[in-house]
Amino acid sequence: MRAAHTAVAVAGLLAFAPAQACGVCNEDKVAATYDHAVVRRANLQGRVMVFCEVRGALDSRRLKAAASRISGIDVASVRTSANPATVSFALDGRRQSPQTAVNALQAMGPRGTELVIMQVQGNPAATSR
Repeated sequence: MRAAHTAVAVAGLLAFAPAQACGVCNEDKVAATYDHAVVRRANLQGRVMVFCEVRGALDSRRLKAAASRISGIDVASVRTSANPATVSFALDGRRQSPQTAVNALQAMGPRGTELVIMQVQGNPAATSR
């Protein structure tokens, strides 16, 4: 009986404990650069959408300029958000894989900036390498 009372007391305390924020979830980060028209166009063209978290300095102009030099990235599809720091783009997966494109974009971006793929939307079977 005593164990049951203790369990009820602990459960009661936990019910009123303040919620711990975990930061912005991946869905919110994806939503920050989600553009329905771009996603629709990418789907119609057989491309995938790549959504990345940006860790470090976000330089939108530099990322867009770099994207224009990377095979398979549709530069017109590049979207960035400062808060949360994210970037997205449409990619022709037959030309290169999402990870290869992200690695190239990161290499051409600001020093110390890391791009981490959060989500790839579209037909992953259409991607190469």
